[in-house]
Amino acid sequence: MQLFFNATSPYARKARVAVLEKGLAGRVTFVETDPWASPAELVALNPLSKVPTLVTDTGAVVTESDGIIQVLDMLGGHPYLLPPDGPARMELLVRSGLCQGLIDASFIAVIERRRPAAGQWDDWVARQRSAVIRSLAHIATSFVLSPARFDLGDIALACALGYLDYRHPDLPWRQQYPAMAAWQDTADQRPSMIATSPN
Repeated sequence: MQLFFNATSPYARKARVAVLEKGLAGRVTFVETDPWASPAELVALNPLSKVPTLVTDTGAVVTESDGIIQVLDMLGGHPYLLPPDGPARMELLVRSGLCQGLIDASFIAVIERRRPAAGQWDDWVARQRSAVIRSLAHIATSFVLSPARFDLGDIALACALGYLDYRHPDLPWRQQYPAMAAWQDTADQRPSMIATSPN
């Protein structure tokens, strides 16, 4: 299998962490690429020219991080990153969905600031930052964070918070939510997180 990624992409980081957590590193070749350059090799597989993109052993091309992680979970065996069904799966989808939105808002704010100054939409950036701040408050009060668990929801949160540290160092989330910061510090020590750090 091949996984196309960019080292600073939080979306691709989710998939890379999942590969390592599932013990599939020996079956997956990581292919670093710049999706913004629309490289021919990536576009031929994924017309969206986005990472992550997974090519399975059968030649199937899977896009979007959550879809890729579901495929990896089917291929790998223990540890399972998603419960098969029932209330546990619903609870996981609640967590992973909000954390995916947290990544989206953080990423959009960064991309908007890369436009020429005259074309930037300050209100749009402010809206994304507000979404980030509200999401962090909700996670801090509503999510049960356990260092003993590292499923899809936890991977999404760890990659989201890692992206905030990397791209939004001015956001004082660690000072505001010390328990979440302590959870992130523990997550950051996992070999999968160390190997995929953008720093």
